[in-house]
Amino acid sequence: MLVKKDSGKKSCAIPARAFHRGFGGVGTILLFAGLGILLLPLSTFAQTPVPPPAQAPPAISPGAHAGGSASRSIASDALVREALRYDFGAHGTPRDLPRAIALYRKAAGRGSLPAMMLLSQRYEIGRGVPQDDRRAVLWLRRAAHGGYPPAEDALGDRYAGGVGLKKDDARAIRWYLRAARHGYGESQDLLGLRYERGEGVRKNLSRARYWYDRAAKDAGNPDAFARLGLFWEKGLGGPKSLEKAYVWDALARTTLPSVTARYRAIEKRLSPKTRKRLDREAADFLARYRPGWSRFRLAP
Repeated sequence: MLVKKDSGKKSCAIPARAFHRGFGGVGTILLFAGLGILLLPLSTFAQTPVPPPAQAPPAISPGAHAGGSASRSIASDALVREALRYDFGAHGTPRDLPRAIALYRKAAGRGSLPAMMLLSQRYEIGRGVPQDDRRAVLWLRRAAHGGYPPAEDALGDRYAGGVGLKKDDARAIRWYLRAARHGYGESQDLLGLRYERGEGVRKNLSRARYWYDRAAKDAGNPDAFARLGLFWEKGLGGPKSLEKAYVWDALARTTLPSVTARYRAIEKRLSPKTRKRLDREAADFLARYRPGWSRFRLAP
């Protein structure tokens, strides 16, 4: 997932790993503004009245449902979309938090995993309900055990940070692995970082490269693009290739300006003909993988 910070105009990217390292799932709520994401501390909502936001509702995964028929899942998704409209006052719907919470509960009662996750977030920050971290963990566990990747990732964050649960890095890793295997880019990128640094796992650069590659392809994670550029340039955890490094850095620099200097240095070492071919490869990569990067989003 592309994690972005609102700049007032267009969104500018920040490293995805920062989401986990300093202000991740337990401490923040994501609000989506057009194609960007606004990352706000939970205290923004926990202790002060919430003005009607200009942002669109948060992205959630369509079709995530704990059992039941396809028609039941579709009906639950419709309830979640309606709840999001009331939650954020989207599409001309008047903002009505009590009604939104009632709809989230109804959808969760029908097995909607995104609704369970949203209820967890609201209990965590006290949005529309009294702040209650015990209930937040309860709903988060239900969504995670149901196989909802964002919830699996967030539960990993809680175990990693010891927030609302006893700190347990081994369990954190297990939940990150579950989310990563379900295609969740945040967990994939974080596992890449942990294997690269040997944090909570034995250092293994080939595993780090694997998870960065998954995060890049499954979620378009810009930080994973950048790490892969470095890994291919230096031959870390696998083969060395200046051309591969150029492609990954070309993809990364569109959202991570810090990569530009490395990209320019490699660019000077390649012929115009080679660069043209590699630019086509980067475009082909986007055409092949980008359509799947929105699969964890559900519009209201």
